[in-house]
Amino acid sequence: IDNRRTGYLATEHLIQLGVKRLCFIAEPNCAATVDARVAGFHEALWKHGVRPEIEPAWRGHPQDLAFVKKVMDTSRPEGIICANDMTAARLMQSFLAMGVRIPEDVRIVGIDDVRYASLLPVPLTTMRQNCTAIGVIAMATMLERLEHAELPTREILLPTRLVVRRSCGAELKA
Repeated sequence: IDNRRTGYLATEHLIQLGVKRLCFIAEPNCAATVDARVAGFHEALWKHGVRPEIEPAWRGHPQDLAFVKKVMDTSRPEGIICANDMTAARLMQSFLAMGVRIPEDVRIVGIDDVRYASLLPVPLTTMRQNCTAIGVIAMATMLERLEHAELPTREILLPTRLVVRRSCGAELKA
């Protein structure tokens, strides 16, 4: 997928809902694709004139309550973009344990649209990857490469789609 664009669109969604204090949370040592998502997050902040006082991208374990408390106390976010839905689900569990209400106290957006995203305690707003299209393109590209080994390498980026659920607070007044 186009990870930079995905991070941008997830962030822009919260900004359009009136959220001004945002942060991005990813686990340490995550996939390199997360760096592109963070770049898109920063790009959306810049484009929309959101200038955080401190670096808003955090790396840590979302199930670590001390880490989550530090993020909340330091950044005081109204909205959080998570590197993926697993991070968002773990963060949601931490927030529930801490008494933080989603989306009333903080809004969350994930990336992937895993099968359980709509089944979380607060259904997760997320950026959907079209896994079928990814598989079809990967197979077609591999077959083309087998037939034409001399072709140069290329990058194929597929779009994602925003799936709005309760965690982003779209139904709340900004």
